[in-house]
Amino acid sequence: MPSLIISRYCENLSWLIKYNKNFEIIVYNKGDFYEESNFKKIIKLPNVGRESHTWLYHIVNNYDNLDDKNIFLQGRIDDLDCMVYKNLNNYLDDLGKYNFSCSRLGLLGPFHWSENLGIEKDPRYAEKWKTNQIKKSKLGFRKFAKNLFPNIPYFVATSYGGCFGVTKGAILSNKRTFYCDLLEILSDHDNPIEGHYMERLWCYIFTKNKPIFRSFKDVIKTKIERIKKLNN
Repeated sequence: MPSLIISRYCENLSWLIKYNKNFEIIVYNKGDFYEESNFKKIIKLPNVGRESHTWLYHIVNNYDNLDDKNIFLQGRIDDLDCMVYKNLNNYLDDLGKYNFSCSRLGLLGPFHWSENLGIEKDPRYAEKWKTNQIKKSKLGFRKFAKNLFPNIPYFVATSYGGCFGVTKGAILSNKRTFYCDLLEILSDHDNPIEGHYMERLWCYIFTKNKPIFRSFKDVIKTKIERIKKLNN
C-alpha cells in the first residue's frame, strides 16, 4: 500500500481520513499534541527545517524499507492552488513517466538562482528575514545546488509547495549518506533558508531534470490561468 507522509504543525488533519483505505498514513507532528486512530503512525519531531526536514527524516530512517510509492504532503494543502492535487490519488496516477509526480511543475532559469531567492523582498518573508527569523546561508542557492550536483544546469524543472509523489526507486537513486548530510543541515533551526532551497530542488534530486520539457508547458499553463483570473 502506498505511503502518505504528512508534515504537520498545527493543522487539522481530518481531511485525510477519507484516504485511510488507500494509503498508509504517517504523520510527523512538529506542533502540539495530536492523536488520530485512523492513521498508521504519528511521530513527534522537533519543529526544525520546515517540511524538507520531515521528508529527509522519513527517507533516512526508512531507507531500507521504503514503500514503492510515497506521497509527501504538508498538513494543509487547500492554500496551494494549482501546486497541489486536490485528489491525492492523482499523485499515484502521475508517477509512471518520471517516477515523480506533482500537480504543476515550475521552471528555474538564470534569473531564479539569486543568493537568497529574493526572500528579502517577498512580503511573506521580508520581516522574518530582516529580524533573522529565517536562518541565512553562507553559500547562497546556486552554490548550494552546485555542491549537491556540480553539473546542474541553469534551466531546471522544479515543484513548489513541498508536495510531491516519488517512487522508492527514485529515492534510492541517491545514497543514504546524501540524505543524511542534508538532514544535518536542516536540523538546527526552525526556518533555515536551506528549507526554501530544498523545496525548489526536490524534483531535480529525484528526476535529474527528466521533466524539463513538461515544465515549460506547465509554466505557460500557469501564466494563462493567472491572466484569466486577473481578468475575471
